Amino acid sequence: MLQNQAHKRTNRLVKQTAAALLAVTLLSGCSLLPQKEKTLQPPLIKPATEKVDAVEVKKGTIERLLKGAATVVSSHKVPLFYKQNGRLKDVYVNQGDVVKAGQVVADLDLGDLELRIQLQKLSVERVSIQYYQAKQSGADDKELRLRQIDLEREQIALDSLEQQLTGSNLTSPINGIVSYVDEKNSGDGVNGYVPLVSIDDPTQLYLVYTVDDPKLLSAVQLNMDVEVTISGVKTKGKVLQSPSSAPFTDNKDLSDRNSKLLYIGVTDKNAKLELGKSVDILISLEKHDNVIVLPRSGLRTYLGRTYVQIIDGDRRKEVDVEPGIMTSTEVEINKGLEVGQQIILNNN
Repeated sequence: MLQNQAHKRTNRLVKQTAAALLAVTLLSGCSLLPQKEKTLQPPLIKPATEKVDAVEVKKGTIERLLKGAATVVSSHKVPLFYKQNGRLKDVYVNQGDVVKAGQVVADLDLGDLELRIQLQKLSVERVSIQYYQAKQSGADDKELRLRQIDLEREQIALDSLEQQLTGSNLTSPINGIVSYVDEKNSGDGVNGYVPLVSIDDPTQLYLVYTVDDPKLLSAVQLNMDVEVTISGVKTKGKVLQSPSSAPFTDNKDLSDRNSKLLYIGVTDKNAKLELGKSVDILISLEKHDNVIVLPRSGLRTYLGRTYVQIIDGDRRKEVDVEPGIMTSTEVEINKGLEVGQQIILNNN
């Protein structure tokens, strides 16, 4: 009886243990099954803030200037030349030399001219003696007239030779400075009326400013004020001739030359100008005060359109404008903008 009860308890314990093992096995088996992966959401990226280079619209002063270096030249220039062809004996001056009135600057080689003059003087003397002998001997009027003609003829020949000798000496008529010397050597031929040397009067000076583009001088007018700087010292001047005031000419070369030249007089008589030296000039062409002025990089053009970009809230906005005075760095805006607006610069 007791053995049967013990056997039943043992069977019950085995069944409970087996059930427990089965449960553990089932649970562990479930953990080995692959699990479904979770879908990850992409991170939220904050949009980058656009960086712009902008300036505030303000009013100010804008001025268009003409700056450059002018050359000091003489208003009284004397070209020296021979009136006849010849052969050069020597030139006694160089460019930049100071000369005095009456100073010989060049000579022609006239060969035996001095000898021919001496011989001609003897011929004049001989004929003169013959004339007076005929007169004292009581020769008739016809004979005296023939002797007189001989004397006049020989004298004319002598005068011509002496004029050639005088003409061989090229002399300066004024006190001045040599500004030009032709590059000729002794023995070279010279042509009549072709300048060999030029003399400038250093007491009558003015300034010449030259440009390559005539448009740069289009706004310059006669009698405009000029600021002249000579060796660091500022003085005043006036426009003596601009392209618009130059005399009319049918000569195309001269007309083109005048369109690129500006003549300026220095009003201060005590100004220390040196012939041939360079001085700085400054001319105010246009000036406007209390106007809207922007950097040039703020102005944009496209297919004939002129506009700017302004900041309008969080976006850009294009606004058409009407420009006025322009310089190399700034521009005046006549229409289209108001003070306080933010202009985006085009610095790319």
